[in-house]
Amino acid sequence: MVPVWIDTDIGDDIDDAVALLCALRHPEIDVVGISTVFRRVELRAWLAREILARAGAPRVPVLPGAMATFDGRHDDRNDVPAQAHLAPPLESLSPEEDEARIQSLAQAMIAVPGRFHLVTIGALTNAARLADRHPGIAGRWASVTCMAGQLERGVEYNIQCDPSAARLVFERLSPRVVGIEACRDVLTRDEAEAALDPGDPACSFLLDCYRLYREQPGWHPDPETAPLTLFDAITLLSLVREDLFPFQDLRLFVEKDGRLRLTDDGAPVKYAASSDWAAIKPIITGLLRGD
Repeated sequence: MVPVWIDTDIGDDIDDAVALLCALRHPEIDVVGISTVFRRVELRAWLAREILARAGAPRVPVLPGAMATFDGRHDDRNDVPAQAHLAPPLESLSPEEDEARIQSLAQAMIAVPGRFHLVTIGALTNAARLADRHPGIAGRWASVTCMAGQLERGVEYNIQCDPSAARLVFERLSPRVVGIEACRDVLTRDEAEAALDPGDPACSFLLDCYRLYREQPGWHPDPETAPLTLFDAITLLSLVREDLFPFQDLRLFVEKDGRLRLTDDGAPVKYAASSDWAAIKPIITGLLRGD
């Protein structure tokens, strides 16, 4: 079993929820903890706990992390993630308590027996704050894998949310990076709904999340046909099926706007710009079915 801690911004795109369910059902993955990041972290934590409970894994610890970016920026709009409309009323947290939550996150990671793999599938803020404020924690991480980036093109969302955090993680932790080029494949709505059994509690909840994801105003030109995105689920599989991801040793610099630039003096990372979708697709559909 591969012990994995997942750091997620679950609630906006649907791929985080898909990744959590796939991780819980994968026979080679042991989810040892989950943390949430970016804006309404308490709502994101509720969503993660709900998936865990419905999937029969309620004892996995879930901790809300940083709301503000690494350099302290916080969006005061206080947007509610679309899928969090499933949640009951919750007390809002404050970005002023970010450092206390990072301290709690560090203590929870120290309590995990042995080393584990950290997988970030949202902004890299929590990873950066932990590496900066609690540098000894990085010694507990067998590896760091990030769903992040796009080579020499536009800005990928997870890095755009907190470029300063991404720069620190790249420079200090030399992570494995699965770029958006390697994980942009999707399941059509028909394929997703064929794989998800509404009679299964976890699948039923994921279907509810998927419906709210499709209905987000302005996200999809046709909500009826919006596919099930898989960025994070594909990234997660790279831990146990690295043979399906041709990682390259690259040196990258994170620009202020979040763009990645190849440069000889950049941070050393292992970067996957492609993956074997033909092999990955049946694995993910099988995990969603509960095979």
